[in-house]
Amino acid sequence: MMTMMRNAGVGTRDMRAAGRLLLNKEVTKKALSFQSIASVDQAWRKFANHAHELGIRRLEHITFELVKSYGEELADDVIDEVYSETYAQRLVSAVNTVMHLANRSWRTVKPVVDCGIARRTAVRKHAPSGMDDSEVQAAVQDMRSKGQDEAAAITLLAKALGLRLKEASLINAAKAVRQAAEEGVIRVIDGTKGGRARTVPVLRDDQFAALEEAAVIQGTGRSVMPSELDWHTFREGKVKSARATLKAHGIARYHDLRAAYACQRYEELTGYPAPVVSGRIMDREADRDARAIISQELGHNRISVVAAYVGGLRCIR
Repeated sequence: MMTMMRNAGVGTRDMRAAGRLLLNKEVTKKALSFQSIASVDQAWRKFANHAHELGIRRLEHITFELVKSYGEELADDVIDEVYSETYAQRLVSAVNTVMHLANRSWRTVKPVVDCGIARRTAVRKHAPSGMDDSEVQAAVQDMRSKGQDEAAAITLLAKALGLRLKEASLINAAKAVRQAAEEGVIRVIDGTKGGRARTVPVLRDDQFAALEEAAVIQGTGRSVMPSELDWHTFREGKVKSARATLKAHGIARYHDLRAAYACQRYEELTGYPAPVVSGRIMDREADRDARAIISQELGHNRISVVAAYVGGLRCIR
């Protein structure tokens, strides 16, 4: 009895290379262009590395559930503003492309329907996790106990200052502490979306405390991210591994902490809970003014995007 050939019989034990060989065959048939396979191959290798980390090294062992789980992680990355929804959808589609070539009966994983990769600007309908300071502190303490100090600092920066994941990872906290003490604001420059710098007010003790802790972890470096690592390696390693700790304490994702900041700022600016918390807008003029301020503090150009953090412009329940 013949043993099934590994990796769809393409002649390599390397699952990453197997995907490229399958794609190359499609070029030979003129079913795909060189430009197309280069893009698909890059995305495929990202997934193959993910599978390899889980101990999966053969195309025959890739399942619908595995790719769906991968897509769900990408959906979190979209919400955390690490990837655009278009790019995340393309990553899943690339896996489907290779798997259809390896297995004609492959069941397509749908990025939106199966994985939940959707536009991050949708109106928030439920209060974000991370609103409870005691839950955040418990998560931070747990991270520290596990040696996840950098992730603990990022968690506090996201909650206290509304920073994106990349911004919290790259901010020069030592410099920011001095700025906050002298000017009452910090300038967010590194890791911003589109390279757009902005200022964030530092008014509360917890904000100073978050910056000071990050500065201690930063030490003589430029940020809490160790100088020997690049952003991708840091995010896929230290940051990603701490997500489970965050979730164990009832906080769905890092981005929810940014939304919790927005809700807290909304209440500070208007005197009322955010619409996503209360279910209604108490003062429309104050609401409009608060959204404009929060939009700037979060680094967005459009007020409408704030609905993804504090709720929509109409009563939501």
